[in-house]
Amino acid sequence: MKRILFSLVLSVSVTGSLAAQDALPPGAKLVKLEVAPAQIELKTPFEYRQLLVTGLLDTGERVDLTRNVQATAPTAVKVSERGLVRPVADGAGELKLTFQDKTLNIPVKVSGQKQPYAVSFTSDVMPAMSKMGCNAGTCHGSQQGKAGFQLSLRGYDPVFDHRALVDDVGGRRFNRAAPERSLMLMKPSGAVPHVGGVLTQPGEPYYELLKLWIAQGVKLDTMAPKVTRIEVTPPSTVIPRPGMKQQLTVWASYTDGSKRDVSADAFLDSSNTEVATIDKQGLVTAVRRGETAVLARYEGNYAAASLIIMGDRTGFVWQEVVPYNYIDELVYAKLRSLKIQPSDVCSDADFIRRLHLDLTGLPPEPEAVRAFLDDKTPSRTKRENLVESLVGSPDFVDHWTNKWSDLLQVNRKFLGVEGAEAFRKHIRNAVQGNMPYDQFCYRLLTGTGSNVANPDAAYYKILRDPDLAMENTTHLFLAIRFNCNKCHDHPFERWTQSQYYELASFFTQISRREDPKFKGRKTQGTAVRGPLPLVEIIEDAKSGEIKNERTGQTAIPKFPFLHGAMPKSEGARREQLAKWITAKENPYFAKSYVNRLWSYLLGVGIIEPVDDLRAGNPPTNPELLDRLTEEFIKSGFNVQHMIKTICKSRTYQHSIKTNPWNKDDDVNYSHALARRLPAEVLFDSIHRTTGSVSKIPGLPPGSRAVQTIDSSVQVPGGFLELLGRPPRESACECERSSGMQLGPVLSLVTGPVINDAIKDPNNRIAKIVAAHKDDAKVVEELYLAILNRRPTEKEIKIGIEAIQGNDEEYQKLIVERKKRADAVAAYEAQFAQVVARFEEGATRIPSWIPLEPTAMKATQPKVTFTKQKDQSILVGGANPVNETYTITFETKLADITGLRLEVLPDKTLAAQGPGRAQNGNFVLNELKLEYLKTGENGKPKVVKLIRPQATFSQDGFPISNVVDNNPQSGWAVAPQFGKAQVAVFELQNKIGTTEGTTITVTMTQNFGQSHTIGRFRISATTSKPPVQLQGTVPEDIAKLIEIPREKRTPQQQAQIVGHVRKNDQELARLQRVLDEYPVPPSPRILGAQDLAWALLNSPAFLFNH
Repeated sequence: MKRILFSLVLSVSVTGSLAAQDALPPGAKLVKLEVAPAQIELKTPFEYRQLLVTGLLDTGERVDLTRNVQATAPTAVKVSERGLVRPVADGAGELKLTFQDKTLNIPVKVSGQKQPYAVSFTSDVMPAMSKMGCNAGTCHGSQQGKAGFQLSLRGYDPVFDHRALVDDVGGRRFNRAAPERSLMLMKPSGAVPHVGGVLTQPGEPYYELLKLWIAQGVKLDTMAPKVTRIEVTPPSTVIPRPGMKQQLTVWASYTDGSKRDVSADAFLDSSNTEVATIDKQGLVTAVRRGETAVLARYEGNYAAASLIIMGDRTGFVWQEVVPYNYIDELVYAKLRSLKIQPSDVCSDADFIRRLHLDLTGLPPEPEAVRAFLDDKTPSRTKRENLVESLVGSPDFVDHWTNKWSDLLQVNRKFLGVEGAEAFRKHIRNAVQGNMPYDQFCYRLLTGTGSNVANPDAAYYKILRDPDLAMENTTHLFLAIRFNCNKCHDHPFERWTQSQYYELASFFTQISRREDPKFKGRKTQGTAVRGPLPLVEIIEDAKSGEIKNERTGQTAIPKFPFLHGAMPKSEGARREQLAKWITAKENPYFAKSYVNRLWSYLLGVGIIEPVDDLRAGNPPTNPELLDRLTEEFIKSGFNVQHMIKTICKSRTYQHSIKTNPWNKDDDVNYSHALARRLPAEVLFDSIHRTTGSVSKIPGLPPGSRAVQTIDSSVQVPGGFLELLGRPPRESACECERSSGMQLGPVLSLVTGPVINDAIKDPNNRIAKIVAAHKDDAKVVEELYLAILNRRPTEKEIKIGIEAIQGNDEEYQKLIVERKKRADAVAAYEAQFAQVVARFEEGATRIPSWIPLEPTAMKATQPKVTFTKQKDQSILVGGANPVNETYTITFETKLADITGLRLEVLPDKTLAAQGPGRAQNGNFVLNELKLEYLKTGENGKPKVVKLIRPQATFSQDGFPISNVVDNNPQSGWAVAPQFGKAQVAVFELQNKIGTTEGTTITVTMTQNFGQSHTIGRFRISATTSKPPVQLQGTVPEDIAKLIEIPREKRTPQQQAQIVGHVRKNDQELARLQRVLDEYPVPPSPRILGAQDLAWALLNSPAFLFNH
C-alpha cells in the first residue's frame, strides 16, 4: 500500500498558484470567495475531490476562479492545477485558497491510506475502463468488438465484461503473480503495441487501480452498490464573457446511500460546441454568446446542466413590460436574467393572420381583417375575443384533426378506405368535443372491437408488432425514444435494454381477427407485410410474450419508472399500460403534450425536438414547462384551455421584429419566429385568398387539403408532397418537412396550383377588378385578401404600375389563343370526314390476338411478373410507390393497326384490383410502343398511338392522358374496382411483317402511393382501321348508322355527329389545348393576376409571421 501511495504522488505542490490567472471581466471587482466542498474528507487511496471556487463580483456576476486561486495544501493531500484534490498520506490540516485579498480555509482530513483497499470491479474498474475508452463504440464496445475482443457498449453489462476479460483465451489478459506483466496493463500503458494508444501509465490512478484489482484476484462483486443518479454542479451557470471558463463537478449517489465525487471519471459533452466546449476533466470554455446544455454520463446514469454565455451587455437596462399572464412572467424572468429585452407586440394585422393560420390553418377573410383593424376596442381585448371565437370553430377542428391524423398514421395503406375514414371521423369528433387529452389517449391505448365500428381499435391495427407498438407509444405519448435501447442500453439516457423488452411485453397480449362483415377484403400489402384483413376486431389475449434478444429469456412486464399512481398488476396488460401512461403523476405524459402544443403555436418547443424528452435535452425554460404542465393537469387535460392560454400571452403576440438586445436570440421567445406554412395550409391558403375553388380528387369542389383522408390523395403537380406533407408512416414530427429547396420553390413559382388559382375567371381577383375602377383600391383589396393587411404607399404605387403595365402581355396571349383556336377550326372544317370514318368502322369488330411476352422488366428489381394461362401478366413482389413496366413481345403478325390493353381483376390484389393501390386503383401516366424487325440491331422506332378509347375512365383521368406526352396526367378507373376495363389505340402507321417483329411496350406509372397496374394483357389487331372499341357505340347510334345517309333525317344525322363530337379524342385534345389559353381577360385583370402571383410567392405569404 505504501508503494501505491508513493506512486500516486507524482508531484505534490504544497504552496502555489493552481494556474495562470484568467482575467476578470474588465472593471469588475471581487467581493467574495465561495468554495465547494466546504470541507474535504478522503478515506481511500483512490478517492478525490474536485474543488469549485467561485468569485462574486461587484457587478452581481459570478465567475469560476478554481484555476486562479493560490493554494497552500497540507502534506496529506496534493492539488492539481485544475483543483483536483487527491490523498497522499493520513493526516489533517487546512487547505488555504487565496485570490487577491480574499482567503478561504477548507478543513481537510485524510484516512485509510494504510489500510488495504478492496477494489470493486463494478464501482472502480468499470468506470476506469469507460473513461479510458475501452468499451466505447469505436473500440471494444462496438457490435463486433475489436481485435477479437468485445466488451458491452459503455459498460452496461458488468457480468458480460468480467467474463470477457477473465475467460477469454484462458485468461491471458492477467498475470496475478506479476500484475504489471498483465496484458490488460501492458497494452493501455504502451508497454506493448496498442491501437488505442497510451491511455495510462505506472503511477497514475487508473494504472494503479487496475494493478491492485489484478493482484487481488480479478474478482467480480455483483452485490456492489449501484449508481442510482448523478448530479452536475453548478446545475445552471452564467459565464460572463466568451473566452472565460467554468469548472463542473459530478457527484454520484449509490443504492447504499453513499455519494462519491466522480468528476474525473464522468463524461461531459456540450450540446452546442459553437457556444461552449468542454474537455475531459469537465472544464467548460465559453466560445460565444448563447446557451447550451451539458450532458453528464456516468455508469448508465445521466444528468444535465445549463450554460449561458452572457457576453458583453454594456448599456443594457431592462425596460419593464406588463405581462398578460403567467407565461409572460416566466419568460420575462429568464429574459431579464439573460439581459434580453423582448420585442413589442405585433400589429393587429400580423396578429389576426398569425392566429388564424395557427388555429385554423387558413388566413382570415379580407372582410374579417378590415373589421378587426377598424375595431376601436382595446387591442388586447379584441385579440382575446378573437382567440375565444376561433378555438373550437369548424376550421379549427379540421386543422387540428389533421395534426392528430398525422401522428396516429391515418393511412389507407394500413386501414383501407373504410377504416381510415372511420378513424379520421373519430379523431374529428374528439377534437370537436374537446375530449380531455388523458381520456383521448386512454381510449386509444385500450381500444377494443372492430376498427371501423370502434375506431379507437385502429391504433393496434396499425401497430401490430409489440416492439414497434411500444416504440411508437412511448415516442408519441411520452416523447421518449425507446428505440435507442433495443440492442443495448440507451446511449444518452438511463433506459436499459432489459427495460425495452419489459415495456414491450405490455403489448404482446393483443389478438386480431377478421371482422366477418368485411370477410375476404384485404388491405394493401407493403414491402414488409403482405395484405391483411381490411377490417379487424381487436381484443385482449390471454397469452403472448416477447423474448429479450440479448438474454433469450421471456421478458416480464415491468414499467421503466415509478410514479405516484402506479396501476395494480391485474387485468389486461393494455389497461395497466394505459393507466400508467395517462396518469397525471407520470412526469412525461402531460409535459410532452404541452411542449408539443407550445411548438405548434410558437414555432419551436421548450424542448426541441418536441418528441425527445431526456436529461441531455433539457428545456430552455424549465419553470415555464413545469407551470404549463401543472396548468394542463389542473384544467383536467383541457387542450383548448391550454391553446387559449398560450395565444392570449404577450409572448405569443411578440412581433417578429427584433431590437438590439434580442436579435441574436432564437430560443427564449423574445420575438416571434417566421415559420413556413405547412403544405396543406399553403394549399388551402392559396385557394382561400384567391377565392378559387379547389379540386381535390375524391372530395367535393372547394374542400380543404386538411380534409383529405391520407397522403395518397394527390393534387396537381405533386404540390403537397413537394411542400413536405408527411406520408403518415410513423409518429415522428420529423416526417413533415418545411424547407424551401428547389422542388418546393418551382412548385410554387411555376406549378399548377398557384397558376390555376390565379387564372380562374370566377375568382376573387376578377371580382375585385370588376368591382373597383380605381387601381389603388384594387391593390388594397388584393393586399387585404392575400397578405391580410393594408398596403403601404410605396406598395400601392408599385401595384398600380403592375396593373397598368400589361398591354404587351395581353397581345401575346391574344396571338397564342388565336393559334389554338385556328387549330380547332381547321379540325372542325374536316370534321365531316371524321364522322364518315367513324361510320365506316363503327360496326366493325376488330379481331384481337393476345401477344405473348418474351421479356418483362420493372425498374424495381423485386417486382415480379407471372404469365398466366390466358396470356395475361400478374404483377407481384415489391410494391413500390412508382414503377415503369417494360414488356417485350415477338410476333409475326403483319400490318398491325391497333393495340389493346386490358386491365384485369385478380383475387390476390387489394380490392381485387385491377391496380395495386390499396383501393384497387392505378394511374397509367404514359404508354409507349416501340418496334424493331426481329434480329436487327439499332435504335427501336416509336409508333404514335392515336384515337385512344376505353370502356371506362375516372373523372379527370381520361384514357387520352396516356398518349399526351404529359407525365403528370394519366388514366385511372375509380370507382370501378374489381372489374375488367379495356383500352384500345390505333397505330398512326402500320407495323410488323411476317418475318417477325420485336415490339416493346413501356408503361409509366409515377402517380405515387403504389398506383400501379396489378394484372393486364396486351393484344394486337390487323383489322382495317379505324380501330373501334367493341361495345362503345351505343345501340341507338348503331341503328342510325345502318340507315343510308341519304335517307336520314337532319335530326338523325345531327345525333350521329353529336356522338362523334362528344367522343372524338383528337377534338377533345385540341379543345384542352385551347382551354389552357382561355380568352384573355382585360389588361387590368392580367396586371392584377401578376400582382397576386407576386404576393403569393412572397415570404410575407409563404411564412407565418
